[in-house]
Amino acid sequence: MRDSNIMDTHRLSRAFVSNKLLRLVETIADQGEVLLTAAGIVIPPRAISTVLMIGEVPDVTAADIATSLDQPHQVATQRVALLIKLGLVSKRPHSTDSRRKVLEFTALGRDQYGLMMVMLEKIRDAMDALFDELGVDLAAKAVEAVQSLKARPLVDRIS
Repeated sequence: MRDSNIMDTHRLSRAFVSNKLLRLVETIADQGEVLLTAAGIVIPPRAISTVLMIGEVPDVTAADIATSLDQPHQVATQRVALLIKLGLVSKRPHSTDSRRKVLEFTALGRDQYGLMMVMLEKIRDAMDALFDELGVDLAAKAVEAVQSLKARPLVDRIS
């Protein structure tokens, strides 16, 4: 993906904020993948939040992850299946509900989780420095923008 495109200089450029934000997301994801690979982390970048939940939420299931991350169940299930295929995660029956399959790390998964947590702290610090450089907390503003648009959608903002 290029750093800029025609929508950046077009007279209606501000109408294309989603295009600009998508490029930002892709840039961060691409650079994050480079960081993960360089650190020996085999966790797919799009599964980081799933791994984080497995490491922090006791007795977590794919359904719990889908709900907590506001993802379709199919997406959460696919990510879990990939983590199982990579040898990072396994499933076991829940202690009181045999219908639920609890996700837990394998030995490799525990090691990868530890490496991931160290890298996430470094990325957080780098993002904090970027926010300081820009003079705005992009993460907080993104959440604020979503809340504002849900409270008052674009259709209501057009007169």
